[in-house]
Amino acid sequence: MELNSYLEQLEEQIRNRKAKAEVIEEIRNHIEDQAEFYEKEGMFAEEAIEQAVRQMGDPVEVGIEMDRIHRPKPGAPLFLLAFMMSVAGLLTQYFSFYRFGEELVVYQRVIDNAFARQCVYVLMGTAVMLVILCVDYSPVGRHGKKMGALLLAGLFIICLSAPGYLGSHSYLKSLIYLFVPVYGGILYQNRNRGYYGIASSLFWLAAAFWIAAARIGGGLGITIVMACVCYIMMTAAVIKGWFNENRKAGIVLTAGIIPVSAVIAVLAQLQPYQIKRIEVLFHPERYAQGAGYQAARTREVIEGLTMFGTGGVKPEQLPIHMLPGVQDDYILLQVASVYGIIAACLLVGLLAVFLFCLFRMIYKQKNRLGKIVGYGCLMVIAAEIAGNLMINFGFYTISTGGLPFFSYGGYHTVTIYVLLGVIFSIHRYQNLAWEREDGKNKQEKGVLAHLGKYRIRIERCR
Repeated sequence: MELNSYLEQLEEQIRNRKAKAEVIEEIRNHIEDQAEFYEKEGMFAEEAIEQAVRQMGDPVEVGIEMDRIHRPKPGAPLFLLAFMMSVAGLLTQYFSFYRFGEELVVYQRVIDNAFARQCVYVLMGTAVMLVILCVDYSPVGRHGKKMGALLLAGLFIICLSAPGYLGSHSYLKSLIYLFVPVYGGILYQNRNRGYYGIASSLFWLAAAFWIAAARIGGGLGITIVMACVCYIMMTAAVIKGWFNENRKAGIVLTAGIIPVSAVIAVLAQLQPYQIKRIEVLFHPERYAQGAGYQAARTREVIEGLTMFGTGGVKPEQLPIHMLPGVQDDYILLQVASVYGIIAACLLVGLLAVFLFCLFRMIYKQKNRLGKIVGYGCLMVIAAEIAGNLMINFGFYTISTGGLPFFSYGGYHTVTIYVLLGVIFSIHRYQNLAWEREDGKNKQEKGVLAHLGKYRIRIERCR
């Protein structure tokens, strides 16, 4: 059979456009390489091509198998997972907080139709998540720097034009988390560039940090989380040898010299009020009338909790009457106060199971870009959950955006759904994320090419 005719029949069996182009290219290269081998063995060119084509097998069968392997995974289970968490979050907010209506007094912000707004935010986030889920994530590996430039420039322009509050745009703070998946693409683009690639990656991280700290302002905790997650991603890339630098020297530099130098520089510039904040972090009870007020009141509430229901807790002792921003930061403590410790533990367990499911999705990825971007998004979500839990346990901590799915907030809610959409896209398109080995040929013996999970193996016929 003629080569072009063989490839046309094979191509007709593959439905995904991207997989079709990649598979045909790989199989064409395989046949041509095998034909070249036969020519060296003494065959004529035409005869060698025919023999190589014949060795590949029936084009329809090969095409059907390639189509089976290289197609997006079903997205319904992922959507169902996010939908269940969204419903759980909205029900928790309503029955533990918003149903009290006029009893939301003292510290609560006056927000008209707050629960209805949160429902809208969840619907918006879900819609964005579905769009991202249905789009192949891999272009971030080719256009990460362009995306990063557009994102940071967009945030800079918004901060210049949008009204601020007390000198900052803290209501935008959660949006800096969107830099994390983009940073995975930047690291991927900097592969094989040695120490220049490391320096370039640090420059992009510094630019994002400056935008978050100097332009957006407020929400220092979110800025620190973003910077730490990105730095961990870069360190992981160094450990994996992405930059082709001296690996030991690179590890010492990124895991030792740079972070230690940064900590020393920060400590040397701490102001008295910042040192006091560190003291409050460990001893909030000493500052119960000042900076440690919220942590001290939180511990008072915790002491009165029971396993089931409010027990002996008086209505005026509920968090909604004692703490500011319950709908943002203390929703879990409110649940424990109204329905008991067991109910709060069930919510924590639900979040833990959800994080474990996300971790399993990312752990199974073979594509390096998908893995580092996925872990970056997962670390952000995990850090938000961990930080919010610490606040609810009575620790004085730096600010967080809230508890994913369970806290009130527009930008934070949508941002979390964007990160989930990226993780789901990585899982859905894991068999369509084509990645070629860098540098030297690292293929298995006798294997010419890898097509996702499919291997083309050359065996000489005798």
